[in-house]
Amino acid sequence: MAVYQLPVEAGVFARYLKGLTALLDPGDGWYAIFWQRDPDGMRACLDGAEIPPWDVVESLLQDLASARGAEFAGPESPRARQLHTAAAAAHDRLPGGREALEERLELMRREQVYATGRAEELVRRRLAEPGSTPEAEQLANELAWTRDDHARATARALSAVGSGRNQSSGTADGRRVASP
Repeated sequence: MAVYQLPVEAGVFARYLKGLTALLDPGDGWYAIFWQRDPDGMRACLDGAEIPPWDVVESLLQDLASARGAEFAGPESPRARQLHTAAAAAHDRLPGGREALEERLELMRREQVYATGRAEELVRRRLAEPGSTPEAEQLANELAWTRDDHARATARALSAVGSGRNQSSGTADGRRVASP
């Protein structure tokens, strides 16, 4: 029976991520939103079983800057990037890593298509809604979230393509593309 062992880099990053999130208010900012939208995914990231996409880490660093100030959070970004890159590269090199990257890319492409269609639907519905009614405000809010989902899926697709290219070229350095 094979025993799955996490790469050392994933454990180091998971400890860093736990330390970072310990400084954040779990009921505020992006951290709260990530817990609301994907509690299992957040748990997996904090346990080191999954490496969060860079845009998630970047958003948590924004929360840190809001909570503790830019001068406190500023030095954390390069450190977080270095640890994230090492953990992602190690995770991608695991057996089945290439297949996992291909699955991630396909998932992000489907998310892009879904978000595009959803945004078009929301725009049509918003245009049909008069003025600034509660329904119009709700549609505008949903549209903003849908656009955020699309932007994140696009950044993650680019990241997966970059990882696959690095892996196939033998460098596997796990360079990631930050979200716009």
